[in-house]
Amino acid sequence: MNPKALRVLEGEPQHAPESEASRARGREHLMRTIQTLIQPVRVWVNPDHTIETALMLMRGHRLQGLPVYESGQVLGLVTLEQLLGVAPETPVREVMTTELMVATPRTPLRVVAEWLQRHRQTLMPVVEGDRLIGIISVFDLLSEIGRSYDPMTGLPWSDYLREWSIEQLAAGNEITVIFFDLDNFGTFNKRYGHLVGDEVLRRVAQLLASALDPQTDVVCRWGGDEFAIATLRRREEAGLLAHQLSRQIASIQLPEVDIPLTVSYGYQGGKRTREREQVHYAATVDNLVNLASQECMMMKGLVPRAAQGGQLALPIQAVVETPAPSERRIKIQSVSYEREGRRAKARIYLQAENRVLEGAAEGEANPQRLIAEATLNALKPLTPASVQISLLQIEETQGEAGRAIVNVVVLWENGETRQELVGSALIRDDPHRAIAAAVLDALNRLLRRLLDNV
Repeated sequence: MNPKALRVLEGEPQHAPESEASRARGREHLMRTIQTLIQPVRVWVNPDHTIETALMLMRGHRLQGLPVYESGQVLGLVTLEQLLGVAPETPVREVMTTELMVATPRTPLRVVAEWLQRHRQTLMPVVEGDRLIGIISVFDLLSEIGRSYDPMTGLPWSDYLREWSIEQLAAGNEITVIFFDLDNFGTFNKRYGHLVGDEVLRRVAQLLASALDPQTDVVCRWGGDEFAIATLRRREEAGLLAHQLSRQIASIQLPEVDIPLTVSYGYQGGKRTREREQVHYAATVDNLVNLASQECMMMKGLVPRAAQGGQLALPIQAVVETPAPSERRIKIQSVSYEREGRRAKARIYLQAENRVLEGAAEGEANPQRLIAEATLNALKPLTPASVQISLLQIEETQGEAGRAIVNVVVLWENGETRQELVGSALIRDDPHRAIAAAVLDALNRLLRRLLDNV
């Protein structure tokens, strides 16, 4: 018997630095662990017990195996399968398994399940220090594993996203949660039937899963027609991701369906700049999910139902090229940018129905920012005095086929309500015009409501 073969399965590095170890201990009780499923140990055998004694204990207590325990140490494991056919007077030490793992009450369930499956084992002893406190079997985990994944979409349920997020926060990483809700899905199901509705959910799930990076993102089905993503991407990147995914969802087409599929989304997080101390990570994750879902619901209520999905009517590659009729109420008439030394001025003219809107901005030479700010200034006459719109970020990215896309993040503030809105536009012949189009794209969920005042 090799005593070094016995190892403790914690789900954490065996020799983590003290700071890492203390953080791990601080979060162990927050993750989904085996302590809720553990079977308290009432019986065990020591190495000198006979096979006959072990069989009597297993059958009497309806067990599939027993830990081999002596002098405050787990030495091995014997299973019913190992004992069958062995002479009754044989000592347990001659047949017991010594190459095994033991768990603690804080070992994550998924770590136990993965190890048992990988090593084709059915039992694992559970210890607390030098004390044997229980045993867990693969059969104890079956219902838990079955609840972790949605059989229809193949996505994990919310507990997986929550556990992953807790681990990332406890490790010092920042996360952002994106919450998606399909628009009018109840009506959609009534019109086309649940079989078509289920296929839509599967398509959305496949799209979300295929678009994400497993190194930085996790996705789950939250319930019903709701999905959630947790990501290590910066907040701005998460907003752009949500925007692009919403457009791709809108491009899903089914032969039976003749109305567009639209989705609302909200996202929260990505603002922490240093590691918090004594934080309840589970509460932080729940708060981010709640805020993201509230923002999602708020976006649903910002525009009339008939106008919902305007931002999502076209895939991202088609932005600016073929605007839908409902998006033509505000048009870009002209954009100008003039520079004198280090200073510059941008001016834009928009047409809203029969009204011309003019906006200007000047300052340090920066065409992207000045044109975006001029566009926002042009929209001010449409907004109530209580509403403030400001530019948070603007950047260029590469889309499909190497085509450049300009992306903007705009902050909409109305009293205590704060919304970050994301817009995109292809850069074609006129990059200045594309900047203005991206700003309008970020706001087009609200423009119809604003234009009611024109």
